[in-house]
Amino acid sequence: MAGLGLIKSLAEKEHELLARLEGAKKEAEAMVKRAQEEAQALLQEAEAKAKALEEEYRAREAKEVEAILVAYRQRAEEEARKVKEAVQAKLQAAVELVLKEVLP
Repeated sequence: MAGLGLIKSLAEKEHELLARLEGAKKEAEAMVKRAQEEAQALLQEAEAKAKALEEEYRAREAKEVEAILVAYRQRAEEEARKVKEAVQAKLQAAVELVLKEVLP
């Protein structure tokens, strides 16, 4: 009889351990699932931040390029004005010289 009680006690302990093991397994699965969800959320957040930084960089780069183009355009217009003035002065001098030679 004592052997039967011992077997019953061992069976109950085995059942209890199996139940605890199953509970621990479910808890571990839930923790893994939460960790995967958190990792996915962090990945999405990182991708969104990277995209925002890329857009910010492109916008800043476009502004800088436009500023450089404006500066070069202004410089080119200034050079063109100076050349035009120099040509007009030389043309005026040439016209005066021709008129001086033709009309005494």
